[in-house]
Amino acid sequence: MSTLDDLAARAARAPRAATPDARGLAALHVLDTLGCVVSGATHPIAGPPARYFGDSLRDRVLRWSTQAHLDEFDALHAGAAVVPAAVVVPAALLVAQYEGRPGAAVVDAVLAGYEAVVEAGLRFGGAALYASGWWPTALFGPIGAAAATAVLLELDEERTASALAVAAAGLGGLLSSGRFGEAHYLLPGRAAADGVEAAYLARAGATGSPALLDRPAALALARPPAPAPPAAGVHLEQCGFKPYPCARPLHAVIDALRALDTRNATHVEVALPSGLMSFVNADREVPGPAEASAGAAFAVAAALSGTPEDVSTFRRARIADDVPAVTLVPDPALDTLLPDHWAARVTVETPSGRASRRVVDALGSPARPLSREAVLSKFDTLTACALTDWRDRCLALDDLADAAALTQDIARATEPRGRQST
Repeated sequence: MSTLDDLAARAARAPRAATPDARGLAALHVLDTLGCVVSGATHPIAGPPARYFGDSLRDRVLRWSTQAHLDEFDALHAGAAVVPAAVVVPAALLVAQYEGRPGAAVVDAVLAGYEAVVEAGLRFGGAALYASGWWPTALFGPIGAAAATAVLLELDEERTASALAVAAAGLGGLLSSGRFGEAHYLLPGRAAADGVEAAYLARAGATGSPALLDRPAALALARPPAPAPPAAGVHLEQCGFKPYPCARPLHAVIDALRALDTRNATHVEVALPSGLMSFVNADREVPGPAEASAGAAFAVAAALSGTPEDVSTFRRARIADDVPAVTLVPDPALDTLLPDHWAARVTVETPSGRASRRVVDALGSPARPLSREAVLSKFDTLTACALTDWRDRCLALDDLADAAALTQDIARATEPRGRQST
């Protein structure tokens, strides 16, 4: 069996393997992601893409998936180094609306999509891909969106494998360097849109090479896919909700600072795994909010503010003069904890001495999961408490006869100024 065939089989298995608790968790992931979509529509760099794209299914998936990741607030699977929420949830909801599918089918699609994209990331080394310039989410996102759409289109396993093969034929996604801007954040949107299109093409009879991951991708990525592990549970259960709107390696930094005495701090040294250094920075002056979200200095500023969950700290892309100097250094010893633990070591210097703390499992990781109440509070904050009724219906997603109303409400909340959804 090829890797793509196995991914298709695992995606098909996921809805059957999910427990009632896992299905409820999937609904919570839909809620959390759509909160990110609503908030992302107000992000400073959301305007140009939002005004450009139209109202086709592909355009809407692209726009929502882009907005879902703009604040770096969407759920992540650390071991696979992918953010499955951004590429799977918008695709699942928008295709379900287009096809008139019930809420239970959306839950099935989310479970299947997460399973495929996370498993692909795990097979190819997850965070190890950063070192060679690849962004795992952009690489494998089309596979996740294709798997989710295949469920909603009720494709059999053979057609699902074809959908994943068509999606895999265009795999790519370079990790941005220096400046991220709109280009970096459009990648999840393009991945999701390509995956949705691949499933529709497979339904129409299109096929692709089932060996794309085993041979061409292995050559391009300079690593063969790992052998298939036994399937147990569903990968969605190991995806963590993010408590802070910034690059995931910086979450452990914020947690460490919150546990240290930072009064009168004159200098903060941030040590991260060397394998995660390629997309973070220590700059105090950055081109825009995208780079601020990946900035160690901005993470320090957020932690010292007392409200690190506030998106405005990163969106302003400015640091107050009283924030201490920040140095970013690699710590190869932390690499031994990858891929499952994205750890950080933080040292705070004050006139009276130095204090250091290492955080292995940041808040939001599987070892320290964000509580359901915290996820609901995050959603209310991101949506300015304007979607309380929607929240309650989303949590009952498995019981909804038609998921379209959920999608329409979010569309009204995220439409670019000057254009209203009907």
